[in-house]
Amino acid sequence: MNRTRTVVIDEVKTGETPDGCRPDILELEWFENKKQKLTRAAVSGLVLELRLGVRKEWQQGDLLYSGGQLIAAIGFKPCLTICFPAKNDGEAADFCYFIGNQHLPLFFTPKQEFMVPYDGRLYEQLSSRYTGRIELINTQLLSNRSLRHLIKNKTHEI
Repeated sequence: MNRTRTVVIDEVKTGETPDGCRPDILELEWFENKKQKLTRAAVSGLVLELRLGVRKEWQQGDLLYSGGQLIAAIGFKPCLTICFPAKNDGEAADFCYFIGNQHLPLFFTPKQEFMVPYDGRLYEQLSSRYTGRIELINTQLLSNRSLRHLIKNKTHEI
């Protein structure tokens, strides 16, 4: 009988990977950033068990340790995303209001574009509302780029 050993992660750090270390990657989906308990195989197949601290979120690049040894780093998988480049404040407000009424998370890029996770019906609605302006791209949706996070932490530009 083949039993896979589970490594319990007992510490999570942010920052740079120590020199010479090449940690395994634990891939997460964008919507798993607040998942409290995870038991999942990393890219190498090593099974990791980890728990999220209270009122925290998993972040891209979080370093996962077990017994003081670096085991893996978190990497969020790219996903199909609806992207909208607002031309002015009025368009930005209209887009945000429309998405807010759909109760979807909204992300903002450094290129001043708004992004939401792909949904077929939403894509059709946005394509007809903003003819020729909606793009589908494959990218990472990181929680530190969500409008909720940017406003809460006052890291957005005025």
